[in-house]
Amino acid sequence: MIELSKGEYAHILPLLKNLAYEPVFAYSVIERNQSGKVFVDRRENPTCGLIINLYGQYLLTGSGDNESFMNDVVEFLLNDQNHSIYYDLYVSTPDLLFQIGDRLAGKTVLLYRSSFTFELSQFQHLKTLNSSPEQFVMKRMDDILFDKYKNEMDASYDSLWSSAQNFIDRGFGYCLVKDDQFASVCNSYFVGRGYADIDIVTVDEYQNKGLATLTGTAFIEHCLNHNLLPNYSCDAGNERSIQLAKKLGFAKKIDFSMLWWHQDQSIISDYLKRFNYSNTSKDK
Repeated sequence: MIELSKGEYAHILPLLKNLAYEPVFAYSVIERNQSGKVFVDRRENPTCGLIINLYGQYLLTGSGDNESFMNDVVEFLLNDQNHSIYYDLYVSTPDLLFQIGDRLAGKTVLLYRSSFTFELSQFQHLKTLNSSPEQFVMKRMDDILFDKYKNEMDASYDSLWSSAQNFIDRGFGYCLVKDDQFASVCNSYFVGRGYADIDIVTVDEYQNKGLATLTGTAFIEHCLNHNLLPNYSCDAGNERSIQLAKKLGFAKKIDFSMLWWHQDQSIISDYLKRFNYSNTSKDK
């Protein structure tokens, strides 16, 4: 594999055309909004490539005909030292998934994702819901709130965004707080190619109160006011997330497959059971 310099990242863009879903995490690397690496079979007019977001989102794209490149990809993926604690491997075509999946059998599990498209007409009615319930205050995430969220709710944001300032400059988010504590938060996972990926988390004790819809609505309105398209995806078995997507004005576009590796096998087993995967073995 050849690693492109940051100034060469755009060389891989032709390989991202006509995908069935929007790999915003890959565009975030190409546009250097978030950290990552880009590998190709050749610098000029590559025929295949691997885009790595350092958060753990990978995209294998192009043709799988270059045996040398595919061997390098497999070697890279099989070496646990190349990853933090997990990776999600997305692919550009079903054929490529079959090809790489066969070589990673026993190492990864097959997951199914639902991708959605945003329907502005379905979102319009939510604008009347923007008033926060009593005792809750809606705030835009700033550097202090970002650090608080990272330290108290999701430590993975430390690798997702290189710093609070990076998040403020390239990303955004909104939160509902009560007594200075988070109740529900909607942040941008990734930002690229005019899209902003949605990440919504609601504290257990405040679930089923419509708070996720409120923070999601604030997030989407920010997108619309800043020429961004909100992007939503989730596990195909996550019914609660699918219902939330519909509430926020999204319509399911497609279900697609991807591969997942995690160093903790118990986390894999728990996830597969939680989202009703019929076969919980590693080589499914």
